[in-house]
Amino acid sequence: MNRRPSRLIALGCAAALLIAGGWYVLLRPAPAHVVSADFATVDGIYPGNKVHVLGVPVGVVEQVNPRGPVVRVVMRIRPDIALPADAHAYIMSPQLISDRFVELGPAYAGGPALADGGVIPAERAHSPIRWDELMSSLDTVVSALGPDGAGGGDDLGALLHSAASSADGTGPRLRTAITRLAGATDVLAGDREQLGALIGNLDVLVRALAEHRSTVDSLAAGVRRASEDYGGQRLHLDQTIGRLSRTLAQADMLIREHGGELTGSVHDLAGTTAQVAAQREQLSEVLTTLPLVFGNFSRAVTEDERLRIRLNISSNLAQFPATARLCERFPVPLCSGPGLVNPIPFPPNLDPLHTMAGGG
Repeated sequence: MNRRPSRLIALGCAAALLIAGGWYVLLRPAPAHVVSADFATVDGIYPGNKVHVLGVPVGVVEQVNPRGPVVRVVMRIRPDIALPADAHAYIMSPQLISDRFVELGPAYAGGPALADGGVIPAERAHSPIRWDELMSSLDTVVSALGPDGAGGGDDLGALLHSAASSADGTGPRLRTAITRLAGATDVLAGDREQLGALIGNLDVLVRALAEHRSTVDSLAAGVRRASEDYGGQRLHLDQTIGRLSRTLAQADMLIREHGGELTGSVHDLAGTTAQVAAQREQLSEVLTTLPLVFGNFSRAVTEDERLRIRLNISSNLAQFPATARLCERFPVPLCSGPGLVNPIPFPPNLDPLHTMAGGG
């Protein structure tokens, strides 16, 4: 009897588990995709407002939280809805009495996607302007343009009237100018690669000038000083240029009167220079040894007025057949001994008595 209640309880628990598992698999809510957007103002947006993509509801607003200068709106959308990474968010108000909703766009068409938990910054979150804000802005503009505007007078109104008067009757010319400007922009757009390269080169030039600023400043200072010096010496420079002009005029007159003779002289000079060029090696050798020759000549005469001469021949007369017999009869010093020795006195001592006596 006790086994039947236990079986019933076990069957009931199994049935409950099966029902719970089926509900979880078939009826459980799909996981949502959370996206946030930072708006400047969010008038009329509350939790529960719908979120659209291309006008189709895809989610709801869950939270509206102030965060400093912006208001963050947290939205939960279907997980099968993808948004581009640069998506925009718009607060829409189709009718005066209908609830506002958040429009996300553009629709995803490929490329990077906005991740789960991504935030659309305030630069891409747009809020509609309110009627009272629009009227206040218009009132501010009208007050500024009026006679009692900000400036204490009608200066702005007078400026607008003057501009309108100046442009009166120039409509065709303005239209032509705008058309030509548009054509120029088209041409520039067609050559955007060359313009980009030009801008890049200008950037490199500016960077180089900035890096060598001290050199550029020194150059500018030098040019400035040169201009100041020129200004101070302008009178003297004018006089010098005048004399140079007169000299050139006289040279021109000389060439006109004696051109033939000058031509012949130039030809002769050309021949002379050609001969010098042909003997340039010998001339170079002479110019190289000439200082040594003059130096040796200056050192050849001693302080006691003797001339230093080195002879490569013997001065003994007995070695020559023609003078050998003379040496046998007259035993002079030149017939024996070393004969003349260096250095030779200048002028030489030729005393015949001293020589015959064999004095030394």
